[in-house]
Amino acid sequence: MLARVGALRPALPLLFAAAVASSLAASACGRSDDAAPARDKLKSGEALYAQMCKSCHGARGEGGRGPTLRDLARPEPALAGFIDAEMPLGEPDRCRGTCAEDIAAYILAAFRGPIVCEAPPPLARGLRLLTRREYRATVADLLGIDPGATGSTGPAKPACGTHTFDFDAKGRTLRSVHVAGSFNGWAGTVAAGGWPLTQSAGKWTLTRAVPTGKHTYKLVLDEGEWIADPANAATEPDGFGGSNSVLDVAPCPPAGGATGGSTALLDATGGLPSDTRPEGFLFDDHGPGRVVTAVLAGEQLRAARALAELVDPAKLAGCDPVADRAACTGKLVRDLGLRAFRRPLSDAEIARYVAIGAQGDFAAGGRNAIAAMLASPSFLYRSEVGERQPDGTFRLTPWETASALSYFLWGSMPDAELFDAARSGELAAPATIEKQARRLLAHPRARAQIAAWADQWLGGENVGELVKSEAFPFDPAVRAAMREETRAFVTHVVFDGSHRVDELFNAPYTFLNEALAKHYGIDGVRGPEMRKVAYTDGSRAGVLGHGSLLATTGHSDQTSPIRRGLFVRRRLLCQEFAPPPPNAGGVPKVDPTATTRERFAQHTSNPFCKSCHQYIDGVGFGFERFDTVGRPRDGEVGKPIDARGDMNDVEGFGTKTSAPFESLADLGKILGASGAGRACVVKQTWRFARGVTEDDICSVMPVEKAFVDKGGDLRELLVAITQAPDFTVRK
Repeated sequence: MLARVGALRPALPLLFAAAVASSLAASACGRSDDAAPARDKLKSGEALYAQMCKSCHGARGEGGRGPTLRDLARPEPALAGFIDAEMPLGEPDRCRGTCAEDIAAYILAAFRGPIVCEAPPPLARGLRLLTRREYRATVADLLGIDPGATGSTGPAKPACGTHTFDFDAKGRTLRSVHVAGSFNGWAGTVAAGGWPLTQSAGKWTLTRAVPTGKHTYKLVLDEGEWIADPANAATEPDGFGGSNSVLDVAPCPPAGGATGGSTALLDATGGLPSDTRPEGFLFDDHGPGRVVTAVLAGEQLRAARALAELVDPAKLAGCDPVADRAACTGKLVRDLGLRAFRRPLSDAEIARYVAIGAQGDFAAGGRNAIAAMLASPSFLYRSEVGERQPDGTFRLTPWETASALSYFLWGSMPDAELFDAARSGELAAPATIEKQARRLLAHPRARAQIAAWADQWLGGENVGELVKSEAFPFDPAVRAAMREETRAFVTHVVFDGSHRVDELFNAPYTFLNEALAKHYGIDGVRGPEMRKVAYTDGSRAGVLGHGSLLATTGHSDQTSPIRRGLFVRRRLLCQEFAPPPPNAGGVPKVDPTATTRERFAQHTSNPFCKSCHQYIDGVGFGFERFDTVGRPRDGEVGKPIDARGDMNDVEGFGTKTSAPFESLADLGKILGASGAGRACVVKQTWRFARGVTEDDICSVMPVEKAFVDKGGDLRELLVAITQAPDFTVRK
């Protein structure tokens, strides 16, 4: 409802213009008929508020897309009249008369004083489908397959069995370049199965798993011109007077109980589709929004069969099938089944998989049993169903708690120690959960998981897919280094630095290799490895100066103050905006004589636009000293860059505060000192752990309090999330 309206203070007309420019909650409401004379106004108002206002102003009036409604100094008749005339946004006729009166009465009665949370509300019981990332990590741990690059926290390296195809167009304009060869049926088009290369600054590249053995291939330009690969000196006659390029791919070394390495894992799971994410949810593990489609089910079945073929069942079971086939099959099913399902198998399940494993010889039967387990919902889903408690809630079993811990802090299945703690029942105690959480955080695998969290929260996962215009050089090596810069920086802050939130925003250092340092114009960095480098000129600060952020929030040929301002508001402060109205217009036309700031001035000179853009553009201008690929710049169209801005209402819309800054480093200090910045880091971590967006501020307030009590230590935040009651309690 009262979205972005201030707090019913003198600035209401201007702020409501912003609200009218969006449709935040109108679709969620319906006309309310007048209730009977004996109606309970507060009870009716509570229900109507939840239906029409909560999505913008929060369950407790704390604010969100709209400003806070707590402690309003407004008479009830005036507030009711305002709601009657203006709300819901865009459709005020849907809440007239008693609807407006009841909501006004409820707001003024319920939203008084500070918010007090007795306990976080329990989440719903359910099953959480493994993400593609979790699936790959789990099968690697379960079957002993080396995950290679898929689980690495270091700089990206070509996986065993992969090859990078590079083609320099040397200034030639091409629509497409793809690879056709013996490995893909010499596909003449991409649609027919050709492997497409991605263009960046005139260069085309593709890194792809290639089957073991000798292959011949060509590059196909614009799906018509076939040429040998200029970057590959190995050729042989093609039989038509020309040459084919030759590629010889050696087998990967064995890993654990499997017969293949990281390329085998990538080959087996490469068809799994990307994880769907609802609008506004940054992470790949959204529980309610991820469902099994026909495509996903087919790829899961194909992957199960392919993965089973990589495994030696006897080695995996650790027994001799020749000595006692039945006993060995039973051991394989019980031991692997417990780890695959993250719980002991029932007698019926054991009998089913033993019967499958008894068919054919031991190797074939064992692989069939393994494939059946990998295709089972008990493997594909994480259970958060729990057991009923006397108060009507459901508490996760120790086995479910073990999975909740391991997938939150490691992104994979529990290890032997967690399984032992679940088997003994010790994981029913909060003290044991804390002990195990600290143990998991001390392991290097936690760094990879925190890197994945940073990747998704800060958008670095998308930098490798960006295509910029040829005026902005942006080769694959630089893109890969930008992503690794953010991953390495965040994991350093969490585990090695001050461990504090403010360091994320204002640290005077980053992690660079030679390619990225040269891109940034920083001297003295040599070699391909990432290392800690101090900023010498103070122009950058924390994640704000990272190329992954600057590039993903820019257009292909120009910067974008709007995208960069929205990034800060949405991802770093958790302040949401509705989609812009249809008549909001787009990016101002390029004026060769005007700077970006001058072109975007119309947003704040027009009252209709200013009501929203006052919160966006002034923040985005602070990034203008960096172009769309993150390189520093002092001027634009012959004019000096003006990077001054105002981080107004940093603590929330309607708070009527101003925080002017002169540089990106100043902006980092403002964000690092803000309560909203701290609270947003808590929210984003909680969402990553729980797989949902908080429905009530009391979901995260206890965790935030524990975080503050521990001095803002990010490691303690991770532990606090495991200690909150809603970590193990469901409704």
